[in-house]
Amino acid sequence: MVPINTEKVIKELTKKGFIKDLSISVFSKNKFIKEFEKIGETSSFYIFSAGKPLIASIIWKLVEKEIINFNDPICKFWPEFGKKNKDKITIKHVLTHSSGVSLTSSLPDRDYTDLNRVSRWIENYIPESEPGERIAYHEVTYGWILGELIYRVTNKTFEENFKDLVGDPLGLSSISFNSRTQKYPKKIIRHNSSKLTTIPTIFNIFYANQIPLISGTCISNSYDLAKFYNELINNNKWLKRKFKKNILRSHIEGNDYNSELKFTKLGLGVRLNSKIINISSNENSDTFGHSGLVSCVGLGSFEQNISIAILNNLLLSDELNEYRMTQLISAIILDLNKMKL
Repeated sequence: MVPINTEKVIKELTKKGFIKDLSISVFSKNKFIKEFEKIGETSSFYIFSAGKPLIASIIWKLVEKEIINFNDPICKFWPEFGKKNKDKITIKHVLTHSSGVSLTSSLPDRDYTDLNRVSRWIENYIPESEPGERIAYHEVTYGWILGELIYRVTNKTFEENFKDLVGDPLGLSSISFNSRTQKYPKKIIRHNSSKLTTIPTIFNIFYANQIPLISGTCISNSYDLAKFYNELINNNKWLKRKFKKNILRSHIEGNDYNSELKFTKLGLGVRLNSKIINISSNENSDTFGHSGLVSCVGLGSFEQNISIAILNNLLLSDELNEYRMTQLISAIILDLNKMKL
């Protein structure tokens, strides 16, 4: 059956100028729904912060292997991090965006491509708040802190750890955090409604220098991102079910001080039934996932056993992107229901 509602919405959004290049992949009940495969691009895209759960997945595996613990202080493995009253910040605080190390305004733009300078800057960072005191979205520092932690714990690069612990076991061959193993992803385009004027240029610089921003430079196709969520739901060998229940339950909730005080609920590396992942859901929803720079989203639901990835390269305003994603997700769910899988 052709996903008529999804195709109709895509045509309408394209006509309004809200879509350039688009890719959608859907899994339902542990099966890839091929009908959606015909929609949009098979190319890779920058997925920006939609890659944050992929970063967290390395931490999950290291915890499950009992190499580290969510409650370990970062400075246990990275002693210099403990300076400036950061000695009580734990791995869990970073995963829940409550460490107090979230803003990058004091870091010169030229230092973004030098991870050694970034690490020294983080070590001398004075936290904005006490650990666990409040949620303040770690847009970029999330990946820098966890990336350095992973390296110090394993003595292997972030990319090596992702390949060994996540990418290879789950068969996610298209996912990368820098350009060394990837063709150039779909070009980032800024819509007139978007205020992110410098993003296309910045990502060209990261690509040219083959430097992973980690929190932002994740590259994937929609199939592998949707498959990641499908594996998280259905693969109890990769992560034990009891362990998954812990990481996907609410660990902190409240207003996000870096996201216009929007209310959010967070698991350990994922957002839970939140409008920030561009889906209208009730208080009891088990939906989890993450969006990326007002353009991409990956999400899953245990109850419905559905995994969805929507990737596109046109940056919209927050309001227009929420409209775009709500329209697309609603159409996808409607088509899935009609398929009676």
